[in-house]
This record gives sequence, C-alpha cells and structure tokens, in this order.
Amino acid sequence: MSEEERGPDGSFSRGKFESRPRIDYDEASKTYDHTRSPSDGIVELLDRGFRFSPSTVVLDFGCGTGNYLRFIYANYRSTCCGVEPSEGMRKIARGKDGALDIRAGDHRNIPFANGTFDAIFMTDVIHHVDDMDTLFRQLRLKLKRGGKLCVVTESHVQIGNRWYNPYFPSLIENERKRYPDIGDMDDSASRAGLSPLFQEIRPSDPEVVVGAEFVKMVEEKNYSMFRLISDEEFGTGLARLRADIGKTIRCPHHGETLAWYRKG
Repeated sequence: MSEEERGPDGSFSRGKFESRPRIDYDEASKTYDHTRSPSDGIVELLDRGFRFSPSTVVLDFGCGTGNYLRFIYANYRSTCCGVEPSEGMRKIARGKDGALDIRAGDHRNIPFANGTFDAIFMTDVIHHVDDMDTLFRQLRLKLKRGGKLCVVTESHVQIGNRWYNPYFPSLIENERKRYPDIGDMDDSASRAGLSPLFQEIRPSDPEVVVGAEFVKMVEEKNYSMFRLISDEEFGTGLARLRADIGKTIRCPHHGETLAWYRKG
C-alpha cells in the first residue's frame, strides 16, 4: 500500500469513512515523547496475559514512537516488531533501539508473514481505525494458532468518567463517536474468527492532582482528542487547567479496559 493510500499524515483512517477527522501524526511526533511514556501497569497486565520471554514474538500495532516495544525488549528480550503509518513516529521509534523491527503499515497492510506472532497488542489505537472488521481479520492472519491479541482502550462509560471532561465540554461526545464500545469490538473480532476471552479493568487512581506535566501534554496536544476541538474551547479549557494546577480532583470510575482475544 502506498503512502498516498495510507495518507501523508500517517492516519489509519482512510477510505471507508472519509468524513473522519484527520490528525497529522508526523507533526504530532515532534512533541509526542515529551509527555507520553509506557505505563508500567499496562505492561504488567500485558505480561500476565502474554508471558513475555526471549522466545515471544510480539507485534505492537500502531506502535507510535516505540515506547512500549523498547520497554518490553529491555525487560524481556522478546522479539519486538511494530507497525506504524506515520513516518515521523517510525523514525523516532527506530532511533530508540536497533533491535526493534518497525515497519510502515496500517490495518489494511501489516507487512509481516502470516502466522508470525505469539502476541499482538495495541494501546490507544482502536479509535483511529476506520474498519474494525478488516483490522481484526488482518491481525488474526498474523497471529500463530493459539496466539493472543490484547486491545487496550476505554469503554464509553470510562470515557464519560474522565476527570478532565469538564474542562473541555465537547470531549465526551467526540470521543464516544471515535471509540468503539467493548461489545462492538467483541462482535467484530468474532466475525474475524478471534475468540473473545475476557476483559480486565485497569482502574484510575481515585483522586488526581492537576499537574504541570498533564498541562504540558494538553498544551502540546499530545493526545489526539485535543486536536479535534475548536480553538476557542481548547484555549478556555487550557486556561482553566493552568489555573487549577495543584488542585485535587476525584475520579473514582475512570480507567482503561484490556480486551483479550485468541486465535483458535
């Protein structure tokens, strides 16, 4: 698949839903690593499900700048591969560790041989893909028999409970339009021949202190949702966040969902 078909902005969203908003991830890659890093908690849960070892062959689909792959390779010495449509993100990922096999691709073109992977995961990626059925069919092909897939995402309930929603009023509606809910993912995976196994919740802390690092992340728009709201809403919300640095906010019901699947 050519760069033109994938889109020069490095977007997964191409073809079926042409009205989906475009985000320039080559541009986003310039600041992405300032405030984005792998979550130890997520890696711990992935390891519990996959049992990473030097014999494990791993694919991070939508690997971005390679933070999770670098962490997994450093700690488990697994064979670590990534697929990423953004050239800017790929360049940074490849520069972090020469042992990482980072390739250009998307949900229609995963440039590895069928039956390659013991473990495939994606973190905060599913909402960028415009055709889940194609995605799950392609991922199933790349898994070995008995291999597992883990999708790290958020349910619509979790999206509604994000602590920062009040600062940006359009976020909940925008994000629920972008994110498939968990049942929709299970249905799509089942159609592709993947067996849903279980879901586990990684809860958020019950309280959050508004920190300067989070505010910097918002300023640089290192989460794609902040690139999809109006300048006026963004500016107003950012000013309120800056004023609230140091404030404690309760958020007991947020968190992330890890949805697990297996190829029979």
